Amino acid sequence: MVAFDSLIGLMIIGLATALMLVFSAQARRSPLPVRPIKAMEHLARIVGLTVEDGRRIHISFGRGDFLDSHAASTVTNTGLLKEILKRSAGSDRPPSITSGDGLSTLLAVDTLYSSRQGGISPDRIDARRGRLAGTTPMSFAAGVLPALQSEQTSMFIAGGMIGAELSLILDSAEDESVSILAAPDSPVGQAVAFAKPVDVLLGEEIFALPAYLNMGSIYAASLLAQDALRWILIIFLVMAAILRAIGLTLL
Repeated sequence: MVAFDSLIGLMIIGLATALMLVFSAQARRSPLPVRPIKAMEHLARIVGLTVEDGRRIHISFGRGDFLDSHAASTVTNTGLLKEILKRSAGSDRPPSITSGDGLSTLLAVDTLYSSRQGGISPDRIDARRGRLAGTTPMSFAAGVLPALQSEQTSMFIAGGMIGAELSLILDSAEDESVSILAAPDSPVGQAVAFAKPVDVLLGEEIFALPAYLNMGSIYAASLLAQDALRWILIIFLVMAAILRAIGLTLL
């Protein structure tokens, strides 16, 4: 039984890899169609407007531990930061970052400093642009608020593990007329953001950010591969239910 389960797992991995390769090859010929998400469309537009206005984009990495299940959202936020750094290379105010985890903060600061090769001059980069806001919910919220109130911030992207304290942060951002994209990976944070008049990414939409920002064809290919696997699973379940109804079994 164990060997059979392992074989099924290997088949799924192989099928997913094959689908990604097929979609990646297709992406080289023409852009892959992805489901439109209004929050993603607003993000691309507001990033451009922020650069034109000479204001700042603030990205929060949340306070999740990089060494546990929150590592995926941290990696996604790092990719988002790299892309925004590229798009805002000509801005007078490079993006700033706050985090509630030491390793995530170091990763963000390293990404910020490595952007010198992307066209941002060294005199516009300093350590204050990437900082540890606080390791507890309330201290983290208190550490993020100054970035929204006194750093010429035009857009705030809330990612990573943020809980109920997100409500305080979003209220302050609204008071400062800051555009908001909420993409927390915790159910509590998503519920709080969904109740606010802001752009929200729910569930796996968080990890689709690189695909919607055109950071590489492999990201869009992975989204389409996931959708294809879902349809395969749906068809399998429907067939199994029909066969079971007539007294047969699929396996």
